[in-house]
Order: sequence, then structure tokens, then C-alpha cells
Amino acid sequence: MNSEELETAAQALMRQKKLTLLGHSIPDGDCVGAVNALMWALADMGKDVNAVIEDGVPPTYRFLNGSERIASILNLPPINDCLVYLDCATKERVGDRLFPLIPAAATVINIDHHVSNQSYGTVNLVDVSASSTCEIVFCLLRKMDRPITIDIATSLYCGIVMDTGSFQYSNTGPQTHQVAAELLQCGVDVDLVRTRLFESKSRVEVSVQKTALDSLEFSKDGRIASMHLSYDDLTRLGAADLHFEGIINMARNIENVEVALLFREIQPGVVKVGFRSKQLVDVNRIAGEWGGGGHKRAAGATLRGELEAVKKLVLLKVEEHLP
Repeated sequence: MNSEELETAAQALMRQKKLTLLGHSIPDGDCVGAVNALMWALADMGKDVNAVIEDGVPPTYRFLNGSERIASILNLPPINDCLVYLDCATKERVGDRLFPLIPAAATVINIDHHVSNQSYGTVNLVDVSASSTCEIVFCLLRKMDRPITIDIATSLYCGIVMDTGSFQYSNTGPQTHQVAAELLQCGVDVDLVRTRLFESKSRVEVSVQKTALDSLEFSKDGRIASMHLSYDDLTRLGAADLHFEGIINMARNIENVEVALLFREIQPGVVKVGFRSKQLVDVNRIAGEWGGGGHKRAAGATLRGELEAVKKLVLLKVEEHLP
């Protein structure tokens, strides 16, 4: 990680008295962990800091102490003149409802690890080699000489665990393990993290997984696996507002599958597509065809159209990218 960029971001944060932290819509563990950890650190410095994630904190991550202070679009606090975007490849990733409410004239600190990040900040701390935004925040707090409390450590560890697939994905490097080790030394309760992240699924979540698996389809050569959840499925299950982190990996984990896809119809005529690959396909490039993005091995995009038509279009594009 570039020491000069870390120093620039550290100085920018320390100069500000009032800050608003912003995470992306439909937040994952890395987003929630980074927002919560940095909020703790800045508050401990005496800063006037608030945080907003459009959809709020998913139930899975509400065990993180302090996460109850992260506002949603439903209880929006005053937005300060310094905005810190965390885990957002673009400003628009904060969400369609929140983005129009954010003042255009503001100091912007952009902290992220997505290869598709557009360096839109006044200050940009973007490291695509980092496992997660939480890893970057850890390094930033060390550069600022801030103590890593148990609440900060647990938030950062949670985000790293989720974005690395429990240290299994290719974005896991030597520094990732070193950071994780330091966080454990701060007193992270590994049993608590494991239980809350992986062993506390609701019956609705399991029903959604079953419905997704029932829709599982393969390409002729078996290298593409796709699942879909229609708007009717989600409405019937009472899961329209459920966060779907991890479901796509059920398809990705199948032998000989190189690309996994999850098509989720969030409303009639609007389909969110999740992309995952193992080794050979850059799904960030594919998602970029429709204005999406993310990482080489994990990305997403939103397409308009009927579910079956979107599936056909995306599957054809993925086949073109298979070597």
C-alpha cells in the first residue's frame, strides 16, 4: 500500500472536524465493517461524525457494537461538508435514493479497493491489491497512530473475513493474514464472529437458498452455472428486502464451474446480476458492459428487461469471455 497516499488520506481526515461516512447500497460485511470501524476511530478523536448506508445495516452485522448508529435513508442525519466514501467504486453506489440528497460541493475522501473505482475523490486512497476496504482502513488507522479498540478490530476482522471468503479467495495475500493476526491480538472473539456470520441464518434466508438452488441451470459444457430469483419468488417468501450475500457461491462452489451467476428481479423489469468466477474470467469487464463493476472475480450490474431476456443476454456475453 502506497505510504504517500496513506499519509495524504490520514492528514485529510485529521484536518476535518465534521464528517459523514457513506457506504454502498445493499451493504456487505466489508462495507459495514469499514464504516463502523472508521466511525468509532473518528468519534474517539472527538470528531463530529455520522454515517449513512441507504438500506441500513443488515441483521447479520447488527452484532457489531456501534452499528446501531449507522443511519439509513429512513432516518437520514444532516450530511456534513466532508464526505468519506467507503467501499464505493463510484459515488452513485451509495444508492438511487441517497445519491440525489448528497451535496455536490463537498470535500470527498474516497477509500476503496475495487479495480473499477473511478478515483472521484478530492483525496483518493484506492488500493486494488488490498483484500478489502477494511484492510485499507486498518492501515490508515495505523498511519494515523490510532488505537485499534476491540470494537474497531471486530468490525475490521468481520469485513476481511467476508470479502476474502474466510481467507479462501485469491485476493487474500500475506498482508491480509498479517492484518488479521494483529486484529486477533486486539481481542476479537472468533467464536462470536463465526456464529453470527455463518451459523445464524433465518428460515427465510434458507428458503431463499432452496428456491435459488431449485432454479440452478448449467451451460452445455458445465462451465457456467446460473440461478435466479424472480420478483414473485421474493414476494412470496417475504424476502424482497433480504440481503443476498453468499447465495451465489453455492453455484460457484460446484466442480468444473468457472463462472457463477445470480439473477435477482428486484422489481418487475429490473434485474440485479451477480457475477463470480474462479480463475479465468474477468467478470468486472463483463459487468462493465452494463455500467456495473467490482473485482476481476466478483462483480455486479443492474439491467432493465424481463428476467428471461436478461438471463439470455448475460449468458451469451459470459460465453464470449470464456477461454
